[in-house]
Amino acid sequence: MRPTTLSLTLLSLLHLSAGQPHHHHAHQHRARKITVTDTAHTTATEVPEVVVYVDQHNRPLRTVTETVVYVPASAETSRAPAPTTTTTTVFTPPLSSKDVPVEKSASSASHSSNSSTFKHVSTFEPIPYPLPTKSSRTSSHPSASSAPPPRPPPPVSGGRALHGVTYSPYKGAGGCKSAAEVDKDFALVAKDYGVIRLYGVDCDQVATAYAAAKKYGNKLFLGIFDINSVEQAVSTIAAGVNHDWSIVDTVSVGNELVNNGGATVSQSLAALSQARTALRAAGYKGPVVIVDTFVAILAHPELCDQSDYCAANIHPFFDPNTGAHQAGSFVTSIVEKIRSKLADKSKRIVVTETGWPWQGESNGAAVPGIDQQTAALSSIKSAYADNASDVILFTAFNDMWKKPAAATFMAEQFWGMGGRYSPVDQ
Repeated sequence: MRPTTLSLTLLSLLHLSAGQPHHHHAHQHRARKITVTDTAHTTATEVPEVVVYVDQHNRPLRTVTETVVYVPASAETSRAPAPTTTTTTVFTPPLSSKDVPVEKSASSASHSSNSSTFKHVSTFEPIPYPLPTKSSRTSSHPSASSAPPPRPPPPVSGGRALHGVTYSPYKGAGGCKSAAEVDKDFALVAKDYGVIRLYGVDCDQVATAYAAAKKYGNKLFLGIFDINSVEQAVSTIAAGVNHDWSIVDTVSVGNELVNNGGATVSQSLAALSQARTALRAAGYKGPVVIVDTFVAILAHPELCDQSDYCAANIHPFFDPNTGAHQAGSFVTSIVEKIRSKLADKSKRIVVTETGWPWQGESNGAAVPGIDQQTAALSSIKSAYADNASDVILFTAFNDMWKKPAAATFMAEQFWGMGGRYSPVDQ
């Protein structure tokens, strides 16, 4: 089957499905057919496709295989009532009772096919403390950075560069980790990783991580999660690191906002420009980047072109054709696809999230498990043996503060490497 991508409008497809929670097993559905008008076909064509269901805010809810009937644009078709479906999910986000299929990709023999398309599902969406207020966003389009800052030297161990790792400061029972609890976390993982990636400025995480990183010899990849509050975030970052910018490897602006519909490309680029200006004024001269999924970046390479380097989240687990042992080749093949889209083909590309869950439900050939996670991480590390500092692994500990969801195969909490829990969650 040829891989394809198709966007469908909300109004025309709301009747197709109403997601309701049932029982304790996800992704079991009665067969149904979706009719799509497609000018590329001259006759009616029926094929199975992988369909990602989202709510009205474009947030993924689940992934299933459906029968899609392509009909020529000139054909007169009558739409029969949609058949009844049974959705057996444990968790349905309280945003809408309707699911809408918006993107699908057929299975392919190889994930490295030049024509393949993928749907990325976010693995990190923290709830800030307190919740940010709504404010308007500028849509001005900034100019590209004329002279990227020099690349900071990566932390090393035994003469070799180290991979990075992501980290979140939230307790599974709710609330923020204390400085002592963050210190205990760093004590367990700091020696194995160079850069520790954070996502926001809530929970006093910049200050607590700064103290721990200073103690254990790590660099920090800091993040401005809410692009509505860029100036405030920069002020918090500067204070949190005591204006000691030598410990800061990178500052990111947003995380997967374009992919998730949280911001437009123009809004992300405007926030990047605003953050860079504010950070330079505060004394930081290092890289400032937009982080988004490879899907968003392939569609909008300007997200990378205007960043100081290209920062992409690439998760092989969300490709149903990729087994754990193929994780490294999947990541590197996607990186090369991204490179082919960039204005500067020599630009540095950093994989800012990649990993494999050790528990959850299978996604085709992508099967969670401790052995599978070990194989996937080994494959990724082998692929980056010569440039370990260009990959940040996801994640240091299990994220028990998250909620399981069918869209992420009930694995959302279980990406901690080696199945590791933070001491505060044990």
